[in-house]
Amino acid sequence: MPKSHLYFPELDSLRFLAFLAVFIHHAPFAGFIEGWETLHRYGWIGVDVFLCLSAYLFAKLLFAEHTQKGGINVRYFYLRRLLRIWPLYFAFLAAMLTYQIIAFGWNGGISPRLLGSLTFTDNIFSAFLGYNAAIPYFAHLWTISYEEQVYLFIPWILAFFYRQEKRGALLYIGIAALIGSCLRAALVYAEADYLTVWTLPITHFESVLGGLVVGLGLFDKPLQKIPAWIQLAGGLVMLYFVTTLPNVTRLGWESMLTYPLVGVGVSLVLSAVSTRRLGLVSNMMESKSLGYLGKISYGLYVYHILALEAVKKLTEIYIPPERELLFPLAVLAAGLVVTAAISALSYEALEKPFQRMKARFTLIENRAT
Repeated sequence: MPKSHLYFPELDSLRFLAFLAVFIHHAPFAGFIEGWETLHRYGWIGVDVFLCLSAYLFAKLLFAEHTQKGGINVRYFYLRRLLRIWPLYFAFLAAMLTYQIIAFGWNGGISPRLLGSLTFTDNIFSAFLGYNAAIPYFAHLWTISYEEQVYLFIPWILAFFYRQEKRGALLYIGIAALIGSCLRAALVYAEADYLTVWTLPITHFESVLGGLVVGLGLFDKPLQKIPAWIQLAGGLVMLYFVTTLPNVTRLGWESMLTYPLVGVGVSLVLSAVSTRRLGLVSNMMESKSLGYLGKISYGLYVYHILALEAVKKLTEIYIPPERELLFPLAVLAAGLVVTAAISALSYEALEKPFQRMKARFTLIENRAT
């Protein structure tokens, strides 16, 4: 079957920048570097960029498949996601579980978290039991469970949207946003723990829906009248305003503003970057070096906590933590290099063979997914 090509090089770079924000957010002592405190505290926004990007790409790619092939091959979609996500995820899970058992033995806390990790429901376990501390260096991968839950429904949702007029699609997206907001408000009213709101699948919906809106072109006409740099500036201003609000770790009525602002902000940034009309910024975003780092961003995300912890322990041997500027900078720089090196090796040795298998089920070729 002939294949069509659809590739967005600038989105690979945006994916890496999203990872970089998360990396700084998780980096130990990064908040002690002058001028970095805000990025360290709010680097979690990178997670929403990932979610928005995924929704955007699926909307674009599955629409191309729907248009050119007469429908969406849902089985092929699931197989592509499986071959993209599962090999590295389960290899890392097996390695960390083996390390835990050899170094510390089995304990009662492992069983429920292993169940959550195996069934891609760890975000739900995290919502009620806290982050996964039972399996070393795995706590941050609740986001993979969240994304897998999105992947489960996204082809059906998009197939439904493709049959609607733009106005109808917007109406349904608006209803989904309203329902999600009501559920979040109920959790806030019930004084739920912030982690419940942060990790449950009913949250971050603004970023997912925003990616769908941009990917489906539901606001193309008004957005085309707004210069790309104004869209970019508007999105960045919204994200800056988020940093003036209480962080998501403090659940309150401010959360009803924080999540929507992040969703709209990252969607505007994505819309601006995808136009390729940002002059020097667009040229930089099409850099092959940044693009490669974006291509291996899945590995970067999986390995970075482990790499940071290993680098931190090694750095303590040579640089005392009391060196308040040198120590965190050394951990950040070396941690990023080590993470990139491990991820590149992992991509070539582990992920690429499955990527080649994935190509058999790819109808619209695109390196970014």
